[in-house]
Formats: sequence, structure tokens, C-alpha cells
Amino acid sequence: MSDNTDTIRSASKETGARRVTLSEFEAKKPSRFMDPCAIETKASYKCLDDNNYDKDMCTDYFLAYRECKSLWIKERRKANLYRNAK
Repeated sequence: MSDNTDTIRSASKETGARRVTLSEFEAKKPSRFMDPCAIETKASYKCLDDNNYDKDMCTDYFLAYRECKSLWIKERRKANLYRNAK
């Protein structure tokens, strides 16, 4: 993760906030929504609220969210490749 993501995650005031693991995500029921980047999502919305929805002020938050999603997708693809190779 980049410095932006680490900074945003550490600044989060949520107690017990952590990233959802791949095994937790795969074990969930199909109807249950689980966002592995919930902290970054909430931080982005909070930044928008605090800055009167001026997107230019929240670029770091958007980049952190994008990076989180990218890492999550790579992790899932890697797990699927490993599972399909068996």
C-alpha cells in the first residue's frame, strides 16, 4: 500500500476497522455485501462532506481507494488462478 492508503487507514477513527480477508470474503453468503475497502470508501465520503463536495480537495482519498480496489482485485485473481491450476 502507498503512504496515502496507510495514512488514511491510520487516521480512521473507526474502532476495529480492518481489511476483509479473501477467505472471509469467499466464505460469506451470496446475499451479504462485504466491502474490502470500506475504510477508504468512508474516508472519501467524509472528505467530500467536509470540503463541500469539491473533488479536487479529496484526490489523495480517491487514489487510496483506487489502490485498495486494485490490490483487492489482484489478490482475488491470484487466488482464482491458484485454485484453477489444481
